[in-house]
Amino acid sequence: MVRTKKTHHEIIGSVPEAKSGFLHLSIRLIKDSLGLTPSSDVSVQFVRSVAVSVVALVVDFGGLIILKQVFGVNYLLAATLSFLAGVVVNYALSVTWVFADRKLASKRAEFVIFVIICAVGLAINLAVIGSMVQWFGVDYRLAKIVSTVVVFFWNFIGRKKILY
Repeated sequence: MVRTKKTHHEIIGSVPEAKSGFLHLSIRLIKDSLGLTPSSDVSVQFVRSVAVSVVALVVDFGGLIILKQVFGVNYLLAATLSFLAGVVVNYALSVTWVFADRKLASKRAEFVIFVIICAVGLAINLAVIGSMVQWFGVDYRLAKIVSTVVVFFWNFIGRKKILY
Protein backbone atom coordinates (compact mmCIF):
# COMPACT_ATOMS: atom_id res chain seq x y z
CA MET A 1 0.00 0.00 0.00
CA VAL A 2 1.36 3.40 -0.99
CA ARG A 3 0.94 6.15 1.55
CA THR A 4 0.45 9.60 0.03
CA LYS A 5 -0.06 11.70 3.14
CA LYS A 6 2.89 12.59 5.32
CA THR A 7 2.54 12.99 9.04
CA HIS A 8 3.21 16.31 10.72
CA HIS A 9 6.46 14.92 12.19
CA GLU A 10 7.65 13.76 8.76
CA ILE A 11 6.96 17.19 7.24
CA ILE A 12 8.58 19.13 10.06
CA GLY A 13 11.51 16.71 10.25
CA SER A 14 12.26 17.04 6.54
CA VAL A 15 12.35 20.84 6.44
CA PRO A 16 15.05 22.36 8.73
CA GLU A 17 13.57 25.88 8.56
CA ALA A 18 10.12 24.59 9.47
CA LYS A 19 11.58 22.57 12.31
CA SER A 20 13.27 25.58 13.90
CA GLY A 21 10.26 27.78 13.15
CA PHE A 22 7.92 25.23 14.68
CA LEU A 23 10.12 24.92 17.75
CA HIS A 24 10.29 28.70 18.10
CA LEU A 25 6.50 28.97 17.72
CA SER A 26 5.92 26.15 20.21
CA ILE A 27 8.18 27.74 22.81
CA ARG A 28 6.47 31.09 22.28
CA LEU A 29 3.02 29.54 22.69
CA ILE A 30 4.08 27.75 25.87
CA LYS A 31 5.61 30.92 27.28
CA ASP A 32 2.49 32.93 26.38
CA SER A 33 0.11 30.42 27.95
CA LEU A 34 2.17 30.22 31.14
CA GLY A 35 2.62 33.98 31.38
CA LEU A 36 6.37 33.72 30.78
CA THR A 37 6.60 36.44 28.17
CA PRO A 38 7.23 40.09 29.06
CA SER A 39 4.16 42.29 29.50
CA SER A 40 3.18 45.81 28.48
CA ASP A 41 0.59 46.07 31.25
CA VAL A 42 1.98 48.26 34.06
CA SER A 43 0.13 46.36 36.80
CA VAL A 44 1.49 43.03 35.51
CA GLN A 45 4.95 44.59 35.27
CA PHE A 46 4.73 45.81 38.85
CA VAL A 47 3.67 42.39 40.20
CA ARG A 48 6.35 40.63 38.15
CA SER A 49 8.89 43.22 39.23
CA VAL A 50 8.06 42.38 42.84
CA ALA A 51 8.57 38.66 42.06
CA VAL A 52 11.87 39.36 40.29
CA SER A 53 12.96 41.53 43.18
CA VAL A 54 12.23 38.70 45.61
CA VAL A 55 14.47 36.37 43.60
CA ALA A 56 17.18 39.03 43.36
CA LEU A 57 16.75 39.71 47.08
CA VAL A 58 17.42 36.06 47.90
CA VAL A 59 20.68 36.35 45.95
CA ASP A 60 21.47 39.77 47.47
CA PHE A 61 20.50 39.12 51.09
CA GLY A 62 21.80 35.54 51.03
CA GLY A 63 25.11 36.73 49.61
CA LEU A 64 25.34 39.45 52.26
CA ILE A 65 24.78 36.97 55.10
CA ILE A 66 27.20 34.41 53.66
CA LEU A 67 29.93 36.97 52.97
CA LYS A 68 29.56 38.63 56.39
CA GLN A 69 28.86 35.65 58.63
CA VAL A 70 30.83 32.89 56.91
CA PHE A 71 33.74 34.77 55.38
CA GLY A 72 33.94 37.76 57.74
CA VAL A 73 33.80 40.35 54.96
CA ASN A 74 33.08 43.94 56.07
CA TYR A 75 29.31 44.48 55.95
CA LEU A 76 29.50 47.37 53.45
CA LEU A 77 31.78 45.46 51.05
CA ALA A 78 29.59 42.37 51.47
CA ALA A 79 26.51 44.53 50.78
CA THR A 80 28.13 45.88 47.61
CA LEU A 81 29.16 42.48 46.23
CA SER A 82 25.85 40.81 47.02
CA PHE A 83 23.92 43.79 45.62
CA LEU A 84 25.82 43.48 42.32
CA ALA A 85 24.99 39.77 42.12
CA GLY A 86 21.34 40.66 42.67
CA VAL A 87 21.55 43.28 39.89
CA VAL A 88 22.68 40.67 37.37
CA VAL A 89 19.78 38.39 38.31
CA ASN A 90 17.35 41.31 38.24
CA TYR A 91 18.46 42.49 34.79
CA ALA A 92 18.25 39.04 33.25
CA LEU A 93 14.74 38.44 34.58
CA SER A 94 13.54 42.00 33.87
CA VAL A 95 14.34 41.87 30.17
CA THR A 96 13.10 38.31 29.67
CA TRP A 97 9.94 38.32 31.80
CA VAL A 98 8.86 41.72 33.14
CA PHE A 99 9.10 44.48 30.54
CA ALA A 100 7.90 43.88 26.96
CA ASP A 101 8.47 47.40 25.67
CA ARG A 102 11.94 48.82 25.45
CA LYS A 103 12.62 52.49 24.83
CA LEU A 104 16.17 52.00 23.56
CA ALA A 105 17.12 50.04 20.46
CA SER A 106 20.63 49.34 21.69
CA LYS A 107 20.88 46.59 24.29
CA ARG A 108 24.33 47.88 25.21
CA ALA A 109 22.98 51.36 25.95
CA GLU A 110 20.07 49.80 27.83
CA PHE A 111 22.43 47.78 30.01
CA VAL A 112 24.63 50.82 30.69
CA ILE A 113 21.62 52.85 31.80
CA PHE A 114 20.34 49.88 33.81
CA VAL A 115 23.71 49.77 35.60
CA ILE A 116 23.58 53.54 36.23
CA ILE A 117 20.11 53.21 37.76
CA CYS A 118 21.42 50.31 39.85
CA ALA A 119 24.49 52.33 40.88
CA VAL A 120 22.18 54.99 42.28
CA GLY A 121 20.26 52.16 43.95
CA LEU A 122 23.53 50.85 45.39
CA ALA A 123 24.36 54.31 46.75
CA ILE A 124 20.92 54.47 48.37
CA ASN A 125 21.39 50.92 49.67
CA LEU A 126 24.75 51.70 51.26
CA ALA A 127 23.57 55.06 52.65
CA VAL A 128 20.55 53.49 54.32
CA ILE A 129 22.48 50.50 55.69
CA GLY A 130 25.48 52.57 56.77
CA SER A 131 23.48 55.29 58.46
CA MET A 132 21.15 52.87 60.24
CA VAL A 133 24.07 50.79 61.53
CA GLN A 134 26.45 53.64 62.39
CA TRP A 135 24.06 56.31 63.64
CA PHE A 136 21.22 54.30 65.09
CA GLY A 137 22.92 51.03 66.07
CA VAL A 138 20.48 48.94 64.02
CA ASP A 139 21.57 45.42 63.06
CA TYR A 140 22.85 45.33 59.46
CA ARG A 141 20.24 42.70 58.48
CA LEU A 142 17.34 44.90 59.57
CA ALA A 143 18.96 47.87 57.86
CA LYS A 144 19.20 45.77 54.69
CA ILE A 145 15.47 45.05 54.81
CA VAL A 146 14.67 48.77 55.05
CA SER A 147 17.08 49.63 52.24
CA THR A 148 15.58 46.89 50.07
CA VAL A 149 12.13 48.48 50.19
CA VAL A 150 13.49 51.94 49.38
CA VAL A 151 15.71 50.68 46.55
CA PHE A 152 12.89 48.55 45.07
CA PHE A 153 10.75 51.65 44.46
CA TRP A 154 13.71 53.62 43.09
CA ASN A 155 14.57 50.78 40.68
CA PHE A 156 11.03 50.19 39.45
CA ILE A 157 10.25 53.85 38.87
CA GLY A 158 13.67 54.57 37.33
CA ARG A 159 13.51 51.62 34.96
CA LYS A 160 9.90 52.25 34.00
CA LYS A 161 10.47 55.96 33.28
CA ILE A 162 13.83 55.64 31.52
CA LEU A 163 14.12 52.17 30.00
CA TYR A 164 10.82 50.41 29.66
